[in-house]
Amino acid sequence: MGKQQVGTRLKEVVYTLSPFEQNVMKGLFTDIPHKVMHHLKQNVLFDALPFCVAPIAAIGWFCADYNEKEKQHHRY
Repeated sequence: MGKQQVGTRLKEVVYTLSPFEQNVMKGLFTDIPHKVMHHLKQNVLFDALPFCVAPIAAIGWFCADYNEKEKQHHRY
């Protein structure tokens, strides 16, 4: 047990972080405006749908419902 045959390769690579590393998440928050604009340029369709089309549809639904309630107000 514990012996490795000559000529065999390792099956996995293990990456570890040094306990002395101070800037673990340094690259996560650098250049955030550029990352946001890059995301918005690539996904215009998927970003426009929830933030533009959905609110307009919700306002239209609310107005139609409000008008219907006003029409039926005299019945109650």
